[in-house]
Amino acid sequence: MPNQDPKFLELVAKIFAPLEWYFRYEVQGLHKIPKQGSSMIVMNHGIIPYHGFLLARRVFTELKIPPRGLGASFLFEVPLLREFFIKGGAVEANPKNAEKLLRQGCCVMLAPGGIYEALVTTPGMKRIPWERREGFVRVACKTNTPIIPSYCHGIDKVYFNSKFMLKRRIKILEKTRFSIPLFWGLGLLPFPIKLTQFLGDPIYPKRHKKESFNQQVERIHIEVIKTMEHLRDSY
Repeated sequence: MPNQDPKFLELVAKIFAPLEWYFRYEVQGLHKIPKQGSSMIVMNHGIIPYHGFLLARRVFTELKIPPRGLGASFLFEVPLLREFFIKGGAVEANPKNAEKLLRQGCCVMLAPGGIYEALVTTPGMKRIPWERREGFVRVACKTNTPIIPSYCHGIDKVYFNSKFMLKRRIKILEKTRFSIPLFWGLGLLPFPIKLTQFLGDPIYPKRHKKESFNQQVERIHIEVIKTMEHLRDSY
């Protein structure tokens, strides 16, 4: 697994500063991320998760923690884009990579909804579409890693998202693990919507007495989704 390039991270942090200004980005609860040991930050996806880059920037510049991202496989198949993510410390999103990073004590960031959430995102969407996304919880339970839920308000409004042939595109996604969202903003540029990101308290995956591993995963999965809903509704 490739290591991060510290100098590249410093360069990217400077490059993303105008993006933070563009979105008037604000984050609350950054102090809830443990400064030592592994942690898993999960967030809503949006169409393009600009907030993920901005949160990673804050984690790196303010907490001095170089976060590791989990990204869709296609990101590592496109020249230049692949090099960008690898130098930044991102790896392909799968349980094996996630577990390895967490066992190394890393701060891992991911959006469990992935491309599916990008397809179905609409302004003011009330659903957290993670019903069948338990993999991240399984890894957290296996490695005894705290999960920090994070919800970004406004990320669902930075583009208009078309529902044209949505069911067909979802079926393509289920078969190929890739589909193309149909969206537009100011051309391909996003609308300058204010982004406000809230981090919840860490959820520690401690197993209850007489509780099976699957029961533990199910309980914590429900707790994470409920916390995400609370962060969404309390803005």
